[in-house]
Amino acid sequence: MGGFQLHLPLLLIVLATSIGVVTTAYAASYLEKYGLTKQVLTFTFLAASITTWSFFAMLQLTATTYTQSYWAYKLLHFGSFTTAPAVLLYGLSMGDAQRWVNWKTVSVIAVSLTPVFVLLFTDPVPVLFEDPGLTAFGAFSVIEHGNGSVYVSYLSAFYVIATIGLSYIVYQTWSDPSLSSTQTAILVPAILAPMLLSVAQTFSLLPFETPGTILTPVSFSVGMTGVGYAAFRYDTFDTKALARSRTIENMSEGYLLADTDGEVIDANSSAQSLLDEETPLTENQLSDLFPTRDERTPQEAATTPPFEARIETGVEPRTLEISAANFTTETGVTLGTLFVMRDITTRKEAQQQLEEQRNDLDVLNQVLRHDIRNDLQLVTAYADLLTEHVDEEGTAYLDSLAESADHAIELTKTARNMADVMLLREETQERVALRDAIERELEKTDSENPDARVTVEGSLPAVQIRANQMLDSVFRNLLSNAIRHNDAEVPEISVSATARDDRVVVRIADNGPGVPDDQKEDIFGKGEKGLDSSGTGLGLYLVQHLVTHYGGSVWVEDNDPEGAVFVVELPLADAV
Repeated sequence: MGGFQLHLPLLLIVLATSIGVVTTAYAASYLEKYGLTKQVLTFTFLAASITTWSFFAMLQLTATTYTQSYWAYKLLHFGSFTTAPAVLLYGLSMGDAQRWVNWKTVSVIAVSLTPVFVLLFTDPVPVLFEDPGLTAFGAFSVIEHGNGSVYVSYLSAFYVIATIGLSYIVYQTWSDPSLSSTQTAILVPAILAPMLLSVAQTFSLLPFETPGTILTPVSFSVGMTGVGYAAFRYDTFDTKALARSRTIENMSEGYLLADTDGEVIDANSSAQSLLDEETPLTENQLSDLFPTRDERTPQEAATTPPFEARIETGVEPRTLEISAANFTTETGVTLGTLFVMRDITTRKEAQQQLEEQRNDLDVLNQVLRHDIRNDLQLVTAYADLLTEHVDEEGTAYLDSLAESADHAIELTKTARNMADVMLLREETQERVALRDAIERELEKTDSENPDARVTVEGSLPAVQIRANQMLDSVFRNLLSNAIRHNDAEVPEISVSATARDDRVVVRIADNGPGVPDDQKEDIFGKGEKGLDSSGTGLGLYLVQHLVTHYGGSVWVEDNDPEGAVFVVELPLADAV
């Protein structure tokens, strides 16, 4: 080995250097694989600085001549003087202050370090090392010197900088739950302890006498072990793991991680809030926090669909929707179960209220369909019987009575249709034959309005659309509207339909008074009764509501030479 010597205590510094090389190489490979990030870059810089310090300290201790030892001693300062700025930059990269980690900051550091690096190899006065010499200390030959004012100033400044960096790391860990407190508890002392020992040795604060060239490398051998352990064990600079951790902690859903025995080993703050627990959730059993559906164990979570749990809180009960998923190794061994909880209390209350409203509406619909309509039909029937038993003046009253009863019956029909629409709003649409729906309503219109003339132009296309049983109501209301609002002596209604591309267009034309341009859009509004109408004002609103629900549109145009044309456009079933 030439002019170098090997001693047993050097195994510690060799170990430190080896760990430093592995840690730096790992960080560099991570940079190459995943790209540059500030946290990865600054950690690599920190690991490289400490490794440089440790490596040249090892060479300095193994040297047997003054020249070799002194050169190695000078070179180790490239590591010792850059470690402090590296600690600061690494600390800043972990929090919101990472904007300070930039080329400007690095340039300031480089400019500040340049004078001391130049002095290391010139030292003309000298202002760094006073009376350096090779001194025997046990089995070692080490460099000892007095400390010049510039040297002390640099050391003091860098120790302050390192302390600020370490303090910021501690602050970030305390303020950001996504950072590992265990990692910080290992990393900070691993860097701080060697520096404190170095400070104590530099300023002669130790109760015993030892050269810094022995104390500092030995302490860093322990420190580098801690830095390496934190990097490998806790993914110190794993940006992906950090992003996942922050996402889990900041999400509004509750997160629980349980082991295979059902014991909670991790939870976020949202889970704590949702379960209304004052004490930490970890080490609790899942069965104590919420009952699993069908008493299933967490191991069965992979086949268990989301279930609901009702939690009693200090204010009011809370309903949670809980999803569970096992996570396993590549060989299929289950390690635990992840639970994600969502507060669905408001949604459940809304669903319950909606169900109650639907039940009430269903009752109302039954009343409209049977009780009220039956009573009104009795009124009209008895009115017909009375026509032969009253005089001319009484006949006028009976006509008014019959007209009002007919209007009330029409009102119950429209109200019934509206109730049907609301009750069927969530019904799955199916394929409906358009021609059948139109022909059914044409037949009813003919029978109920013998004085009107209803014709079909051409043939109705045999197409299907996506709709439900309320499709008939669309054409029933349009045909009824065309007759009711018609002031001609003989109402004439013309129906036509044309299929083109992926849609079908139905046109219902009349010879009535038409619709003024300023009312063409408003006429479909709720409560709009049209021209001199005695109707309910809901028929056309119902038409537009249904047609829109089917994915179509409806509008009104002018007829030639007079009247209006109501146009319904619907998508074909095959095009939906």
